[in-house]
Amino acid sequence: MRTEKLLKTMYVFVWLAFIGLCIQAGAILLSYIVSFSNAETSKDLFGGLNLYEYYQYSFYQYSLIIIYKIILFSFEAYIAFLLIHLLKDLDLNNPFTTKVSRLMRKISFSIFYLWIIAMIHNTHIQFIGKKYGFEMDLFSSDFVFLAAVIFIFTQIIRKGIEIKTENNLTI
Repeated sequence: MRTEKLLKTMYVFVWLAFIGLCIQAGAILLSYIVSFSNAETSKDLFGGLNLYEYYQYSFYQYSLIIIYKIILFSFEAYIAFLLIHLLKDLDLNNPFTTKVSRLMRKISFSIFYLWIIAMIHNTHIQFIGKKYGFEMDLFSSDFVFLAAVIFIFTQIIRKGIEIKTENNLTI
């Protein structure tokens, strides 16, 4: 009973995270569009994100950084969306299902892809930032460890499903 309440609470929090990440990606996109006509907008895109120096240096580089940010937040929203489906479809009486395994695998790979994009973003930001002395706002890159942990759990669940299937066939 306690686990069910905890999972329901997590379900609400994941929905809030999903909505927040969608808003964040949308706000950055909207601010970017507004910055076409007003360069000052690039000083405070969303949550204090200041890319004015990059805007002044090269609109192309500025646009590329914005695209990275939108992709990163959209990817995080997609992962939250997958978590919503995982929590919705999880049956504690029968947690070892192919659907749960498939969702966990998607989450693991999505986090790994998010890490790759974050590393490309950070490398790009550091290269330009250090070269021209710009302020650098790096994206956290701790995702690879999390992706590995989830992938390991996915493999454990997959093995559980195989054992369960074999037991059902022998009975």
